[in-house]
Amino acid sequence: MSRRRLSLSLAVLVGCLLLHRVVGGGLVFEAIILGTGYPHVLLGLKYSRRGIKAAMERTPAKLTMLIAVPLGMLAITYGWDLYALIFYFGLHHALSETYFDKDAGSGYGSWSKGLLVLCIFSGYLSATRAQLGLGSVCDAILFITALASSAAFLMLNRSELAERTRLLGFLNNHSWVLIGPALAVLAVWYPIDWKVIILYHFGFYGLLPLVKQGMLSDSNRRTFWIEGAVWNGFGLSVFLVTVIFAAVWNVQFLFWASYQCFLALTYMHITWS
Repeated sequence: MSRRRLSLSLAVLVGCLLLHRVVGGGLVFEAIILGTGYPHVLLGLKYSRRGIKAAMERTPAKLTMLIAVPLGMLAITYGWDLYALIFYFGLHHALSETYFDKDAGSGYGSWSKGLLVLCIFSGYLSATRAQLGLGSVCDAILFITALASSAAFLMLNRSELAERTRLLGFLNNHSWVLIGPALAVLAVWYPIDWKVIILYHFGFYGLLPLVKQGMLSDSNRRTFWIEGAVWNGFGLSVFLVTVIFAAVWNVQFLFWASYQCFLALTYMHITWS
């Protein structure tokens, strides 16, 4: 695993935070989310065809994937489903970061991995607490949990922190054990929109070949970059133009329908992945 993963994580996250700071959290930022989110989900289906096909051959996995369809459809009609998605995506994000490099984490026990999931998940919820409205007591519990679980995970693996080379490798493979709690601390002064984290997710995994050198052959790597550029460019163009239409001609329904359909697709994408 290249050490560029830590640098890429920080670069993408800082870029998303700055973008949100510049354009705000209104329609323009949501258009950027949709313009990169639809390609992320649709290209994810393409590159996960083998895994989906294998899952459909196993009854429990098949039932889970089929249940995801009506669950996703709820997002089109029920406003409360957005809050469920914030939690659901947070868990997906925590699991994705924990099991990003299975080889690096093969030496950890299940409870140690669970501690890392808890650290990232609680850090995410604490960072986005302003949108969740859980109350000051829950906010404090999440904040303390994020910091305590991060400290516990670092203490558990303190042997990895003794030498500079091992330390850099450890932080690279477990970037979010520090990034998650750091966001929770940052959110004390600067509330973080959950869509910043979801945009980070799209950006980081859209640049994945930069840190997973062996995941694609040279020809497939070229196809990956071309498809990513075309799909994301097209998506951003479509939804930024939709924002203009919504603002000038007051056709908010177009944007609302696109956003609700995206929520539905996101439910299915998370469950299938």
